[in-house]
Amino acid sequence: MKNQMILRMYVILILTVFVATAGVFFTVYTLSYNAMVYDMRERAIGIKYHILDNFYAEDFVDIGGDSPQAHATTQHVQNIFDEVRNLSNLSSLYVARLDGSGGIITTLGADFAPTSEIEADLRFSLEQGLVIIGEGIYRTPGGGVFTIFWPFYDHYGMLLGAVGMEFNADIIADSHTQAALYSLVLSAALLALISIVAYVSMSRVTESTYKKLAYTDILTGFENRMAFEHRLRECGDLAEQGRSVTMIICDINNLKVVNDTLGHEAGDAYIKNTANLIAENIGRNIPLYRIGGDEIASILIDKKEAELERIMQKLQDEQRPAFKKHLFSCACGRASFDPSLDESLRGTFKRADEAMYAAKIRQKGLANVR
Repeated sequence: MKNQMILRMYVILILTVFVATAGVFFTVYTLSYNAMVYDMRERAIGIKYHILDNFYAEDFVDIGGDSPQAHATTQHVQNIFDEVRNLSNLSSLYVARLDGSGGIITTLGADFAPTSEIEADLRFSLEQGLVIIGEGIYRTPGGGVFTIFWPFYDHYGMLLGAVGMEFNADIIADSHTQAALYSLVLSAALLALISIVAYVSMSRVTESTYKKLAYTDILTGFENRMAFEHRLRECGDLAEQGRSVTMIICDINNLKVVNDTLGHEAGDAYIKNTANLIAENIGRNIPLYRIGGDEIASILIDKKEAELERIMQKLQDEQRPAFKKHLFSCACGRASFDPSLDESLRGTFKRADEAMYAAKIRQKGLANVR
């Protein structure tokens, strides 16, 4: 039982700690990624306004054209972009637009060959006129890049093209990976440490503590049906040795009345207080068991008949309040093990139970007479 409880508690603890550490890992991972995206976006906004201050709509129209003027404009624009790119740690900075057939033209020339992910984002920005931020770090022949495509319009609201910004993300990607790795290692170490401490702590808990948890009735604080069954087996050996074994079973009266009139919380208090009064009359040093919702039992060893009679009389005469105006009221029966009547203590238990029901019937009869 102890090992099973340890195993169950350990599994629950492992799952709880695993969920917590996984949450820590993904939180750190997400925060670092969001910080990277925020930094790139802020830099992109600054570049965008710099471009707006230095370029005209005609520059976008001429880009990619075949005339000498168009070639000169394209080269001039890209030269300025290269200066901005070097100052902003950009892998690439260029202007792009769609030609008449839907092809993409950029200031980088015909040798510009974006990856499929970058081309898809750029085309979407050019076709829809939307700011497109890359879904992650894209791998290119020149290294890892983080892309932002920003559309540009003329004074009449006509879409001219887009500025492509490919940020050098190798260092950021490495930092992001390291942050995720450190978070993962820290989470794993935390999981292992807490698991070891918890396992050692639970392993040191004594067997008696586990039995107390398993055998205690939560409502009354006395022992429960499981404990009663365990004690019944132990006392079976005592009965076979010729020891006197007596059972007293008490059924609490008027519980339904209390529940119906005052509520189930009052009913619980009524059960608890009644059990305490039973314990006082039987003897505080004698274990008491709650074996059912309103049934309390006790097993007495080596008690003389006179003492048993005295206990039963005290239970019958008890008139103290159990809860508010409701006085102590129980139907109690007892039986002692008799080898001529009982094959085992189960038989004794049955006789005590029958005696309890007989007492209940007598009490009801007296109540009706009154």
